[in-house]
Amino acid sequence: MGDFEKALFLLIFSLVMFNANAQSRHADTPTFSGHSVKNKAVYSLSLQDLLNVKIATSTLTDKAITDIPSPVTVFTRQDIETMGLRYLHEILEFVPGYQVTRYSNYPYEYSASSRALTFGASSKKILFLLDGHKINGPRSGNAAHLANFALAHIERLEIIRGPGSSIYGSNAFTGVINIITRKTGKSVSLATGNDIDYDLFVTHSGQQGDYNWNIQANRIEASGSDYIVNNTFTQQTFHTQDPYDLTTLHAQIHNQNSAYNIHFRQLDMTEFYHIARTSNEHNFSRHSALLFLTEHQFSLVDNIQSRLQFDYLQTTLKNGNQSTPGGVFSKISEPSSDAPLFGYGVFEDFRAALALHNNWQATKESSVQFGFEWQINKEQRAEGFTNYDLPALLNQNYPIQHYPNVDFKTQIGGETSQPFIGAYAQYQTSFANINWVIGGRFDRYPDLKTQFTPRLGAVYLAKNNWQYKLLYGEAFRAPELSELTLFSGITRSGNANLESESIKTTDFIAQFTGEQMLFSVDLFYNHFSDPIINGLVSENLAGQVNSTDQYSHGIETELVWELQNNIKLRTTATYFTKRPISAFRDSKTLASIQLEHTLENLTYQLSATYRSNRETPTTTELNNNIAGFWYLRAYVHYRLNPKLSLKFGINNLLDDALYNPSTVPAHPNGIPLKGRNGTLEFSWKF
Repeated sequence: MGDFEKALFLLIFSLVMFNANAQSRHADTPTFSGHSVKNKAVYSLSLQDLLNVKIATSTLTDKAITDIPSPVTVFTRQDIETMGLRYLHEILEFVPGYQVTRYSNYPYEYSASSRALTFGASSKKILFLLDGHKINGPRSGNAAHLANFALAHIERLEIIRGPGSSIYGSNAFTGVINIITRKTGKSVSLATGNDIDYDLFVTHSGQQGDYNWNIQANRIEASGSDYIVNNTFTQQTFHTQDPYDLTTLHAQIHNQNSAYNIHFRQLDMTEFYHIARTSNEHNFSRHSALLFLTEHQFSLVDNIQSRLQFDYLQTTLKNGNQSTPGGVFSKISEPSSDAPLFGYGVFEDFRAALALHNNWQATKESSVQFGFEWQINKEQRAEGFTNYDLPALLNQNYPIQHYPNVDFKTQIGGETSQPFIGAYAQYQTSFANINWVIGGRFDRYPDLKTQFTPRLGAVYLAKNNWQYKLLYGEAFRAPELSELTLFSGITRSGNANLESESIKTTDFIAQFTGEQMLFSVDLFYNHFSDPIINGLVSENLAGQVNSTDQYSHGIETELVWELQNNIKLRTTATYFTKRPISAFRDSKTLASIQLEHTLENLTYQLSATYRSNRETPTTTELNNNIAGFWYLRAYVHYRLNPKLSLKFGINNLLDDALYNPSTVPAHPNGIPLKGRNGTLEFSWKF
């Protein structure tokens, strides 16, 4: 089906939904209690809730969508319930400027980029927060442990497009995603489908004295999808799958002034691609993360509210893969062996962080925010285990010893630490229907330049429901431990000479907020200095390098429109008039559309996302074209009664053969996406 036919299909579907309930346009809808209310009154709650949401991610103070000095997209719990999506990486595809790509490092590493500056196989240029606490990896800076993060955990998503370093420091480079977890609710859901064996989610909450508590548990076992791909070592086609097991536990206890969070995740994956190589026998990965996040609010001085945060985050990555074909070492190994070179690496790291945030309400119209942060990232363990003597192989010291028990150990990372301190200040005021914000942050790292990242913003609140925002911000990202200290291996190496990358961004936003419509258009311009990209550290070893200055600019639009007959339309569009040179893996044009219809106890939706052409590398200098595509989803939610419901969703509705770019030249056709897959879910609220 071509793009025209798909667009026609979407148009016909929207017309059918628009007219399906035309005969009952002014009829009342019976509720579960038997009472009747107007359809419009019930349905308009979602948009009004969205407009009334108080968003703290941008300024650390509560702001409405109308006056927040950032380009922002918000998904409420009601949005999440009606969209029919299951995982965090799926919902990010419906954010202007954001692109989600499945790469070949790990089977379930979905990398997100904002405004077309992708790093490749990670999301380290975007800062991820869990209830306002930083959770990017201590060693790598990426968010790999968030793969397949269930939306069932989430009460609200606040997504900033553009820099956030003036508040948060490093990693808040091109975006900030704040995952606000659910604090209440008692429910259990069980899902199954042709891709997952079962997905069990349970949440329970209660109160004990002055404290409220909530516990969430998620367990997924999935056989995965079937693929026919080229064997990395023989170039012959073969079958592979992408099975995985996921366990997530989240517990929180809080009162009016304090909150304590414990979050644990473990994701096991086998087969498919690992480090861009295929091997059903030797490929496996285990990602685990343990987070302990605390905060306490207090006031020592009148008009100054303070919040003290302490975070501890520990992650472990164990990753196995095959590096060579079989038989290549039979004549140079001792004892002689036809086995390929394979093994696994183990990385263990932690972060400890202490932060103090203060909000001084100087006058009714003016406030000052200021604070500091101390943080240390530590690589505790970086070891590799192989079935051959790897240093002898790299140095060509023949014969090389064969270790059939895969117990030859090599240190593969510096096992060093990276401390830093940061301090920020911000002033907000309003006069003449204009809200102003000005601020900046200093960050100091050992062996790196001290960074200062300012911000300046003006939000004009017009009287006709329009808001106009002129924003300027800068951000930086310090090199991660994995980029600096990875020891030289067969194909990759760290780069101790890396410098921090920085960005300067200007946004002009025109936004309309009405009773039934939210519309915004954003013109943005980015200037990247010393961008960190994938490159050659030496003649034969890949790694990260600082590139020359790059630029991007374009336009982002977002529309949320509640039509008559309980129909909701949500669309986004992004067009890059210029992309960074290194962003050939990202699309130039993006779009999404969601059409949702609620009829009594039934909600059904059709959604689609569009990615224009991209490129995948075939050599260090040449790229292949990856065709653009529409990706269609369908979703039905039937409420049997106030407590029981059935949900059915289908991804890749047309079962198209779709591909994403690869991180390496070994896969000139790209990395395959999943074919059509459906999920049936039973949900019970108790």
